[in-house]
Amino acid sequence: MKQNKEMIKGNAKKVQAQRVSKHLQPTEDIDRHTEILNVMHDLLLGRLTQGQALKVLRIHIAGLKQAEYVKLVKVSRKTISDIENDRSCFNTDILDKVFKPFGIKVGLVPINSKVIQSLMQP
Repeated sequence: MKQNKEMIKGNAKKVQAQRVSKHLQPTEDIDRHTEILNVMHDLLLGRLTQGQALKVLRIHIAGLKQAEYVKLVKVSRKTISDIENDRSCFNTDILDKVFKPFGIKVGLVPINSKVIQSLMQP
């Protein structure tokens, strides 16, 4: 799990220039769940933007190119590109559509990261 978390953190830094390769395989189910949780954790703590999170999920979890992903979520490639590059603000319906394959939807979260951290404690 620690290795997966390190991979996600490293991926967040590299996500700007990352592309899907022909040889990239989608992550297996157990690892997939752990990686999604790690991305969500980093997103909640402000370590990733929504766009960076979507790009990490699309590339490393789904293993899909934008052209393939848009067919799955039924939004335009420009919309996916704009979200992943943090250009523009999108309504919750669009964001819910693009994150749905990962079991994620948009919601309200506290602004204060300490409150978020305390909510995540067991």
